[in-house]
Amino acid sequence: MNIALILSGGVGKRFASDLPKQYNLINGKPVIDYVIEACQNSKLTDKVIVVCDPSCKQFSKYLENDEVETIVNGKERYDSLNNGIEFIKEHYNCKNICILDAAAPLVYPGLLDEYFTKLDEYECAITCRKITGEIGNYHNDIFVRDDYYLMQSPEAFHFELITKHFRPDFYSSELVYQMPKETTRYLNFNFNHHIKITYDTDLICAEALINYFSNK
Repeated sequence: MNIALILSGGVGKRFASDLPKQYNLINGKPVIDYVIEACQNSKLTDKVIVVCDPSCKQFSKYLENDEVETIVNGKERYDSLNNGIEFIKEHYNCKNICILDAAAPLVYPGLLDEYFTKLDEYECAITCRKITGEIGNYHNDIFVRDDYYLMQSPEAFHFELITKHFRPDFYSSELVYQMPKETTRYLNFNFNHHIKITYDTDLICAEALINYFSNK
C-alpha cells in the first residue's frame, strides 16, 4: 500500500495572518486543497492521510467533509510526523510513504507517481534543488556550491525503513539524515517550480505559477 501523508499542523510564525498559511486562499481555494487533490489524483496513491489541528478542519472542504482521513497534529513538525507514522503502523499495511507539506501547493499527481515508482529501485526519493548563488557562512569558510544542494518536500521512503530509523527528537528537520548513509536515494532536481508558502507574498507567486501551468 502506498500512503500520502500530508503534514498540516504548522501555524506559520513568519506568515502575516492569524489563519495558518496552508488555509489561506489561492484563486479562492485553500492552499492545502491543492495538495490533497494532487494526492487524490495520483494513480499510485492508495490512501491520503492529513495530520492537522482539528479546529482548522472547517477551512478545507476535504477535511470538513471527512473526504480524507485525519489525525491530530503534534506540537512540532516531527511530533506530527511521529503521530502519522504511529497511526499508519497501527492501522495500515503500508509499503511506501510519501510525506508532503500542506503549504506547498504546486505538487502534482505525476510527482507522487514518479516517487512511488522510483521506490521500486531506491529506498527513498527526495525533492532537491541546485544552489544557484554562493554559500555564505559566519566563519568566512569557502564552500564549493556544487558540493551542496537544497532538500525539500515531498519525500518518499520505504515505510519499513522510516519506521526503523525515525526519531521525533532528531536535531535536523530533514528526514533523510536519520537514515543510514548507505540508503539508496533518488534525487529529483526537475521540480524547478516548487514553492512552499512561507511569507504572505509567496501566495502571489504561487498563484501566478498555478495560473501559468493551468493555461499550458
